[in-house]
Amino acid sequence: MVGASLLLALITGALWVRGFARSFLRAKGRRGDRRADSLGLPATPVDVERPGGRVRGALIHGATGPAPTVIVTHGWQSHASDMLAYAEPLLHAGYHVIVFDTLGHGESDPTEFVSARHFTEDLLAVWRWAVARDETRPGIALAGHSLGGTAALLAAAEGSREGLLPRAIVTIGAPSDPILGTEEWLRAKGYPASLMMKAVYRFWRPIIVWERSRLQPVRRAADVRAPLLVVHGTGDRQIGAHHARALADAFPGARLELLEGADHWTVPRHPRFASTVVEFLDGVFGRARRL
Repeated sequence: MVGASLLLALITGALWVRGFARSFLRAKGRRGDRRADSLGLPATPVDVERPGGRVRGALIHGATGPAPTVIVTHGWQSHASDMLAYAEPLLHAGYHVIVFDTLGHGESDPTEFVSARHFTEDLLAVWRWAVARDETRPGIALAGHSLGGTAALLAAAEGSREGLLPRAIVTIGAPSDPILGTEEWLRAKGYPASLMMKAVYRFWRPIIVWERSRLQPVRRAADVRAPLLVVHGTGDRQIGAHHARALADAFPGARLELLEGADHWTVPRHPRFASTVVEFLDGVFGRARRL
């Protein structure tokens, strides 16, 4: 009886872990309440075919004719609507901005599972679409919030294999290692995080596919050849500021900007955010501004 009870408990535990693991990566399909046209600027629809469906978004024109272009990727269970707050200062500064929904999010097609790999591959698809357009000729920068920032770094590393090279990268509240970030989140919720991650990752492997080292921006620095700005709020409780310091330490020459008091969601409202990002990109693209 004891042996049978133990076996039943082990099977029940394994099924619970499997269910938790799959549920965690399941796309929730949230939609935003703002669209690109709410900014009152002209926009070109983005519609990119992917093996798992169509990725949709908008190329918002902050200038007439060709201009430096920034692709902004949203974070986990977020959407392009949330990224308009990050896009606005760039548009006012004369940059074109692309915002888009990864598969399983916002206006893009539904999909069963999403992970850092999926985010990266969707961004790469949008990036390939963007480089083929005349208005982006001055160059493309990658930016992203939270997991979107991780995807920006991973896309730069992956893209270098096919000659895709960003002019600059900006991460905002991004984890230096998405698996570590998940483990820290579990620990904060009171779960036995280290033990759980070892069990959960077994069920994630067939979904994520990539080896863990390939998902860790801090281990991909040698594959990224672009100036990097790391922005993080000191009050971020979702992704601690130690992730920002780890990213800045891993990438030679990276610029670290810690915004005092900002949390994971209020960074774009911080009084230093807009000027910090615009000045960084202006320096990369050689754009002088009148004072």
